Amino acid sequence: MNNLDTKKIILFVVCVIILFIFPIYTIYTNNLVLESGNEFKFKIEAFDPYDMFRGNYLDISFEEANMENYSSDVKEGKCYVNIEEGEDGFAYFSNISNDKPNDTENYYKTVNNKTWNGGRRIDTPSRYYMNENKSLAAENLYNENIESAYVKVKVKNGKMIIVGLYINDILIDELV
Repeated sequence: MNNLDTKKIILFVVCVIILFIFPIYTIYTNNLVLESGNEFKFKIEAFDPYDMFRGNYLDISFEEANMENYSSDVKEGKCYVNIEEGEDGFAYFSNISNDKPNDTENYYKTVNNKTWNGGRRIDTPSRYYMNENKSLAAENLYNENIESAYVKVKVKNGKMIIVGLYINDILIDELV
């Protein structure tokens, strides 16, 4: 075996390792959030789209994501939002800043964008995947119980992961 073949093998092995590092890191950090993150409930708006590559899923939108209620001095683009729990048990974004907060781990690193009507909106996790055969029934159930629907999320150090979609305090997967 010559020197060129050895370099190709080493390059191949390095490429394979790099390909595995990213998904392993993503899975590891998401599991850390799920295991030790703080849990919050957010009120939502939802509908049931279909994507031929992803199948059926519920596309959810946090009611708190509109920025009309928050300071306008935050620049468009990357931002950090602090999350606190209100008296009603639901979470809300208490502060929006372009600077990372140092005093809490209950914040979400996100992006704020202009909307079609000139307002601004924060990007939040938006997809709740479930059994494709149940998603239409879940959408109908959601529409019938729109006032009592919410999502639970886990938050830790800038990451937010949806844990479940609930209607009347029951996980929607158990209702359909």
